[in-house]
Amino acid sequence: MASVTCELPWPPSANHAWRAVDGKVHRSEPYRDYKKAVGDSVLEQRVRRHWTTDRLAIGLVFYPPNARTFDIDNRVKTVLDCLMHAGVILDDRFVDVIVLARGSVHAPHGAVLAHIQELSTLDVQFSAIVDALTPTRLDARAYDRGVTIVR
Repeated sequence: MASVTCELPWPPSANHAWRAVDGKVHRSEPYRDYKKAVGDSVLEQRVRRHWTTDRLAIGLVFYPPNARTFDIDNRVKTVLDCLMHAGVILDDRFVDVIVLARGSVHAPHGAVLAHIQELSTLDVQFSAIVDALTPTRLDARAYDRGVTIVR
C-alpha cells in the first residue's frame, strides 16, 4: 500500500495543546478530546495501522468550521501527533515532506483531509524539487543572504 487518505475532525491549535497547572505541564482537555476523536475516526474509516516503515510525504487540507482566520501551521503538530497516536503513521519523525492547504468552510465542525504517501512512490518531478532543497543548498543560500543557521 503506497498511500492512505482519511478525514479527521478539526484540530485545536498547538498554542492550546498544553496547560500549566500548579507548576506542572500537561495536555489540555481539547487536545485529549481531539486525540480520542482522531482515534475513533481512524477506526471508523478502517484506516490501516502501521502500514509502512518508509519515509513519508503528507498533504493536509484544512476545512475550517467558520470563516475566522487561523494560522495553518499551528494545527499541523497536533494532527501529526494524533495520527501517530492512532497508529496511522509510525512516528512523525519519518515525515520528510508536508504540504498544507486551506479548504473552504466546512460548517459546523470543520475537518482535515489527510493524504499520507510513501516518499519513494512520489512523482519524479516532485522528488526533484525535494532533492533541490537539500540542506547544503539551503545553507549556502542562507549564508549568501547573511542569515545565521543555528543547529
